[in-house]
Amino acid sequence: MITTLNKPEIRNIEFLNTSIMFVHLTNDRTFLVPLDEFEDIKKLTQEERKDYEVIDGTNLSFLAIDEVYSLSDLTGLK
Repeated sequence: MITTLNKPEIRNIEFLNTSIMFVHLTNDRTFLVPLDEFEDIKKLTQEERKDYEVIDGTNLSFLAIDEVYSLSDLTGLK
């Protein structure tokens, strides 16, 4: 029997404060992302942080930043 494993995708994100972002995945896992590693995200205003999109389930983009972050970038897992 062949089993296809579905890779988890980004369900949504939320910010705890100005230095921590949570990335919630479709497999019910949540990653804590220290924003010291992502200064451009850290500098976003509260309104700009709300204006994001998930691309293809595994990439995150904020309209105020000209950058696309992969799930592996955010989690540090390659």
